This record gives sequence, C-alpha cells and structure tokens, in this order.
Amino acid sequence: MKEQLFELAKPVWLQGKAEEIHIRAQFRAVFRCEEEEVKKAVCRVATSGIYNLFVNGRFVAYGPARAGKNHFRMDAVSIEPFIKKGVNVIALEVAGYYVNSYYLQCQPSFVQAEVLCGERVVCHTGGTDFIARINPYAVRKVMRYSFQRPMMEAYRYGGEEDGFMCAPDYSGEVFPQEIVEDKKIIERLAPYPEYESVQAQPVSYGEARPGYQPEEIWKERASKSMGPKLRGFPLEACEWNVVEEVQRFQYIASPGMLAGEALPNHHYQIYELPYNATGMVDFEAECASEMDLYCMFDEVLSQGDVALPRMGCVNVVKYHLAPGKYHLKFFEVYTMKYMKFIASGSDCTVKNVRMVEYKHHPVQLSLPVLNGNEKLQKIAAAAVESYRQNAVDLFTDCPSRERAGWLCDSFFTGRVEKLLTGQSLIERSFLENFLHEESYAFLPEGMLPMCYPSDHDDGNFIPNWALWLVVELEEYLARSGDRMLVDAFKDKVYRLFQYFKSFENCDGLLENLEQWVFLEWSRANDLTQDVNYPSNMLYSGALRAAGRLYDDGVLLERAKQVKEKILEQSWNGAFFTDNAVRQNGALVFPNESTEVCQYYAFFFDIATPKSHPKLFHTLLEEFGPERKQTKHYPEVAFANAFIGNYLRLDILSRYGYHKEVLQNIEGYFYYMAEKTGTLWEHDGDYASCDHGFASHVLYWLNKMC
Repeated sequence: MKEQLFELAKPVWLQGKAEEIHIRAQFRAVFRCEEEEVKKAVCRVATSGIYNLFVNGRFVAYGPARAGKNHFRMDAVSIEPFIKKGVNVIALEVAGYYVNSYYLQCQPSFVQAEVLCGERVVCHTGGTDFIARINPYAVRKVMRYSFQRPMMEAYRYGGEEDGFMCAPDYSGEVFPQEIVEDKKIIERLAPYPEYESVQAQPVSYGEARPGYQPEEIWKERASKSMGPKLRGFPLEACEWNVVEEVQRFQYIASPGMLAGEALPNHHYQIYELPYNATGMVDFEAECASEMDLYCMFDEVLSQGDVALPRMGCVNVVKYHLAPGKYHLKFFEVYTMKYMKFIASGSDCTVKNVRMVEYKHHPVQLSLPVLNGNEKLQKIAAAAVESYRQNAVDLFTDCPSRERAGWLCDSFFTGRVEKLLTGQSLIERSFLENFLHEESYAFLPEGMLPMCYPSDHDDGNFIPNWALWLVVELEEYLARSGDRMLVDAFKDKVYRLFQYFKSFENCDGLLENLEQWVFLEWSRANDLTQDVNYPSNMLYSGALRAAGRLYDDGVLLERAKQVKEKILEQSWNGAFFTDNAVRQNGALVFPNESTEVCQYYAFFFDIATPKSHPKLFHTLLEEFGPERKQTKHYPEVAFANAFIGNYLRLDILSRYGYHKEVLQNIEGYFYYMAEKTGTLWEHDGDYASCDHGFASHVLYWLNKMC
C-alpha cells in the first residue's frame, strides 16, 4: 500500500456540508498552460464520493478507484487531449452522498485536486484557485437508486446553463469552502478506464397517457426501509416521487416509428444500444414549453417495454425543463440496453442519444477453440464485455444494481483478469481494501464483510463468502507471487477461523451459522440449517488452503477431519445430502439432495471421480443444461447459474472433459449472449444480466487451447 502525496492540494468541501446527505458540489478553476506543457498535463484527484471531471466543458473522467475505510486512492488523469495553450477551465462535479451503501462507504465528503502542466502545479484545492457551489440544477432530496447504491438523479433546468463548468469568465454566486482534516491518500492500482461512445437507435414508440390508476404502485425496496440502518431521504421528504410518476402513465405501443426526432407530448420512444452497456447516457433535448422529460432504462424489455420492477432499482432519471436547448448527460453510471424517453407537458426533440461507456480498457484474447463456432464466439465476446464492465476499479458483481465488490464472485473474476491482462492489479486492489480496517463495524469479531468497501449497518454478512476469500488468497498467490499481501492477511485469516471455531459441534462440523448462510439462488439455500454440508465442504477447502498458505499442519489436520465427517454423514450411497437437523440433541438426516451440493463435494475434493465414480458419471452424463427437459433425477433440486453451473463446468474442465465443457457452455450461455451481449447472474433474465463472475467462461475456453 503505497502512499500518494499531493504537492499543494488540500482536502476541501463546502463549508458545513461534509456530513449532509447528497450534496452535489461543483468546483472550478481557470489556469494557463504554456505550449511546451500541454503534452504533460495531468489532473490529480481524490474524493470520498464520486467525481466527474471536465476540461473546457468536455467530459474527461469518472472516478475514483475505491479504497477501504479512511483510505482514498488518488487518480492522476491525463488531460492532454482536452487542454490548449493559454487559458483553460477545469471543473469537477462531486457527489457527496454521505449514506451507507454497498457501493461507497458513508464518510464525510471532501475533494482534493490539483492540475500539473509540466512540472508546475497551476491550480489546486485549498488555495484561492478553485471556487465552488452546490449544483443549482440537481434536485437534492430524491429517493435512493437502490438498497445497495446511493441516490437517484433528478434535475430542474431553467433555461440556458450559466457557464460555471466551462466558461473562462463566471461572476455568479459561489459557496464558501473549508479545508477539512488531512486524508490518507494512497495509489491507484487499477488501470484507468476507457470512455468509448456507443450510439443508440430508436426501435419503438407509443403513447404515455397521464392519469393512469394502476392496481398497485410498485415501490423500490429502499424507499420502504429508510431509518437508522439505511440512510437517505424518506419518501415524504423527497421533492418528487419519480417512481410513482412514471407509473401514472398508461403506455400504449404504436405501430411503425416516429418520423424524425420530435417526441410529441405524452408519448414515449424506446432506444436500443447494440448490447447491454454500462456508462452515462448522453443526449440533446430541445423544448418550446416547460415540460418533464423522463429517461427510463433497463437491460432487457419486459413484454416489449421498459419496466421498473424487474431490477428493483429506480431506473429512471427525470428532467424538468424550461424552454431551451440542452446537452444532457447522466452523472452516474448505469447499465442498460434499452432507454425509454417520455415527454410530459410539451413536445420535445430528443437526438444524438448515446452511451459514454465506463469500463476496463480493451483486451486482446486469441482462443483457437472458437474458430468456426459462431455460438462460442458470441459467448466469448459476451464474457469479455461482462468482464470489462465489472473490472474497472475493483471486481464488481454487477455494474448496475449494486456495483459492489463481492467475495466469492472475485474468486472467479480474479482468474479472468490474469488471463486477459497477464496481471492481477485489480484483484490486488480489491483484496488490499479489506486490509484498510482492523475490524468492521456491525460485524462480529473476526468476520469479514461479504462485499467491500461497503457499509453493513444492519449487521448482515455471509459467513460462506469470508471462507471464499481464503480460497481465493491461495490462488492469488500462485498467479501473482505477492507473498507480502498474503502474509498481511494472516492475522485476519486466523481470526476468521477463530470465529468459526465457536460454531463447531462435537464432530468438528459447523452448525447453526449466523446470518445469511448462502450457497446459491436455488433450493439449496433452504437447507442451510442446522449442519449444512456444502458450507462444511467449503470450510474444509478454506482450512486446507490456509494450511498450505501458512504452512500450518494443525489447519490441514482440521480440514482432513471435516472431510471425513462429511463423507460419514452426508453421503447416502447415491448422492451427497445437503443438511442434518438437530432434534432432541441428536442429528437427524432428512436425506434431501441438491445438484449444487454434489458440485461443492467435487470442487473441494470431498469426492473425486476415482472415489465416487458412479456419482461423477451420473453428473457428467445425466445432469447439465438439458436436465430440465429430460427430467432426470427430479428429486435432486436444480442448480442455478451461480455458483452451481460454474462449479460444474470447473469440475468437468479440471478432469479433462473438454467436449462436455463446450457443450455445456453453449447450453448455459448462448441464449444470454444472444439476448444482451453479456452474461447473467441467474439462468433467467429476472435480475442482473451483466455479472462479473460470468466472464469465467473465458477461463475454461482458454484451458482447451
């Protein structure tokens, strides 16, 4: 963890506003750059929130790379293509959310920035260079975007913009600033993202009749949960209830297409991107009368339309527009293939609709196994796209609903980073973040957060995911050689096992684990108490990994004992059973088996093809993508995409069943790649259709080359 120092910049914020919810602050400075310095221009910036950087009115960057509690990574963004000799304007818009989330931690707001031309600092925060204000167009009191992410976006524009963000001269009001306490600034490890632009095309339109009375108004989860454990504005305090507003239209599809770019009053138009993409929507709008313009969005269409409830997020941005022309861009990044513009109050021209993508820089991958197979080529392209959108500053589960750095997911994505880049920089950054806190608020001593950097004020955690971190550390060491980071985790690993020790029963198996015992989204999740054998299979694997990492024979022996007890209790002669329940002091065995339980057994070497040949060949030949059609073994509950199908494919790959792996990959993933150009969280499109772990398909394909 290398510290990064600013030369002159100090951390600042709007006076008295550092601990207020959702302050959208804007900072600007005017500077001169000499001709010989233009090619050496850099903006350094760090913040506890999210920033958008502009130079001379042009968008340059979104950030920062996230870090653990009380640590902040410094971006050093090249601004050479955007500056000119002479006078330039640099502007930062920073969202100080100051709410708990899975995306950003709740910390006092600040920004620290300086611009270098050549070796010279030409402007910096903390002096007189930067002036600041609250964004006068952003509506502050809005609902959260989701339970996992901070606030949605809504705007009120009164006409032409005032030039604060781009004009060399500005004489309007400013807000006083204050220098805040020094921050621990550290280096950014992840590569800087690309900002590619992809155009959207209109695909359908229809009426949006106002005054509609639906049978039920859908409400986002967070809006019903505001309180001490989930910070934000209660619904009654929000200036607009945008979620209800868009449900008060009756949407009636029209045949054909709109002629031109004019969107009539009380009509909508749906645009489509070439694939499911992540970034900031950018478009132009013009209206002759005061109006509301809504932009709804989603990854797939629901019955031919864009609908809010599918993802459970506030997938809508509202603009209240006075007459005028506007160039509008979302501040935050979201994920979508479809966007739906709704005009209410006036006709409106909407044109040049595009997405400014925010994702990992392009990667090169040559896989001879794909030659001539169009389906596999499409799946591989979707896997690359899923990786690029979920591996920017750290590994995320999805770039939409959460943008959170989840354990277990990271085990799989870490393999892909090494394959695609030859390095493990993002994985190192992801793992290093967990070291920034000695212990974690609201979690038991020794437990690790299920996703991080994040807040867990409700005390929730997944004990299984902490064990996956230990398993990942062993593979991370093998691919990176980073012994220093692995050794830095030793104390946390041993404290974690001390935590689990208190849940071991007289057989040495974990029993009655706390909180969210999670295996995957399937029937297996209903069979987690009292003694859950897949959890204990993972426990054995984590003990064995730690024993090898830290040369600890005691941990290796414990791993062996757990394995022996699982074999003794879980194996019924045909399948591994999922759990045992304690009744009157004794364990009783319901004898229910799930598909994913079998995969846990083989993945963590509780079983092998040699030790359990009949079961292995049953799984190989009679399970897989077609089992829902063949109805084989209906008593064994189906696995879901993550992690059951992934464990299955990894096991087949491990033991050299390459033909079956290719067949399974086509069966599991082609329909996803065909529909969205990305790979999904589940085996259906009822949740995220863009998940980072899904890029692991590339790892298996590469092993066959």
